[in-house]
Amino acid sequence: MTNTENLFEMVYLLLDKKKMTAREFSDHFGVSVRTVYRWVDSLCVAGIPIFSTKGYGGGIQIDEHYALDKTVLTEDEKISILAAVNAFKVLSGSGNGIAGEAGVEKKDGACNSPEKTAVQKIASLSSANTNWLEIDFGTWNPLGSYVRTVFNVAKSAVLKKQQLKFDYYSSRGEHMERTMQPWKIVFRGQAWYLYGWCNLKNEERYFKLSRIQNIVNTGRPITKSVKAAESSVRGYEQKLAQDFKLIELKVKVPNEEALRIMDDFRVTIIKKTKRFVTLTFQMPDEYWLVSYILSFGSKIKVLAPEKIKISVEKEIERMYKNSNSADRTCIHYDRAVKKLRTHI
Repeated sequence: MTNTENLFEMVYLLLDKKKMTAREFSDHFGVSVRTVYRWVDSLCVAGIPIFSTKGYGGGIQIDEHYALDKTVLTEDEKISILAAVNAFKVLSGSGNGIAGEAGVEKKDGACNSPEKTAVQKIASLSSANTNWLEIDFGTWNPLGSYVRTVFNVAKSAVLKKQQLKFDYYSSRGEHMERTMQPWKIVFRGQAWYLYGWCNLKNEERYFKLSRIQNIVNTGRPITKSVKAAESSVRGYEQKLAQDFKLIELKVKVPNEEALRIMDDFRVTIIKKTKRFVTLTFQMPDEYWLVSYILSFGSKIKVLAPEKIKISVEKEIERMYKNSNSADRTCIHYDRAVKKLRTHI
């Protein structure tokens, strides 16, 4: 490093540790104690309030009220950057909240991760409360810590521009080995995705991190240029938006169940009583739409559209047949279906 870089790092160290001895600086930078004191003199000349004390417990210190020039970053900018880096630190395994989980911290060397170092340095630049925001992208499922392992392997591959190989379980129940050229990691729709070029499908694809198993960095360099793919990426996302058909549903649910829908979709409340709420919302017209409605059990009543009411009714009839070992033509079955149709 240059002398300027050494001087800046010296200031950062003092802002972080408050006090260090000349010998500690000498060992850290690999220079003589005499050189360390020359640096102290240079910083004093530059107007940095740095000083040394002798005797037991002495050392080189910096004024506790000192902060680096605020013209580099405003206070709001520093707090915003710190919040973002802190959130990323949690996901990559260096946060206190996930220490020791699945061996991620020890395995990935997160104790000395660049994210943690960045947090410490930026925090030292600000005198404001920098611990105002906490974000944990982990799931309630204790096995969710595996996503962090996948994230770190994917992150390394993206930065090193190397191809990945893994087993992938699609939303349609398909399972096969994939090799892909990763471009970026994306957080979208309450989940993390790996975005890049799928060698098997020969097109851009999103892979949900929670559905990736046995991920391995092959070490092979990517051959699909990111720059060359930028235009096709935009085109691919536009195509997705065009092909992504939405359907508007009108439902009636108990007040407490409405919160579930609000967590997932933007709703418009049409009518509300003490016990029930009638609302509309748009959701993808995909194969899992009926399953989502059925997840509410008997607490949801589909009012529109008619085709969704019919789809839900048919699915419940199939469920009844699968779970009932009695004669399918029995009177109990007929009564159950009639009651079901009245409810839907």
